[in-house]
Amino acid sequence: MRRSPNLGILACVALAAALAIHSARASTLPPSLAEDISGLRMVGGGQLRWLGFPIYDASLWTEDGRYDGFEPGEPIALSLWYQRRFSREELLGITSTAWRKLDRWDAAQREAWLAELRQVFRDIEPGHNFTTLVIPGRGTRFYDQNELLGEIADPSFGPAFLAIWLDPGTVVKDLRTQLLGREQANR
Repeated sequence: MRRSPNLGILACVALAAALAIHSARASTLPPSLAEDISGLRMVGGGQLRWLGFPIYDASLWTEDGRYDGFEPGEPIALSLWYQRRFSREELLGITSTAWRKLDRWDAAQREAWLAELRQVFRDIEPGHNFTTLVIPGRGTRFYDQNELLGEIADPSFGPAFLAIWLDPGTVVKDLRTQLLGREQANR
């Protein structure tokens, strides 16, 4: 009689393989961005979890691998590899809520930016990438794992959008610490 493989062992092997693939993705930029700009180095990365469930792996990228704020002409990229599904409307709602909590832009400005984001955002599935490239003083480009999705020309938009993750008042403080490549004790 032939013994069947232990399903528990197979499940563990499959989970370990999936985590290794996902972890490798989180430390890379999508090929679609690399076609437009190269030479960015990772500052730091981490995972956003909600109620213990992984939402996305995030990484921050600059030319020198350090983030000291927005410097004119120096590109900054934030790459998110999603582990769960979100509709365009959910993403817009999350963005709107994050901006309201930061309380740095008036309602009319937020609504104008959300209208532009509506043209860029897509529904997200697990394994999809959404990368934002900000070139201070110029525009902001958005990519997925396959292509350039769109651009917002307003030079003040990019820093405001990345403030969701990088502002000291962000609600994702632990992720901010990881993105900035800092130890937890140095928050």
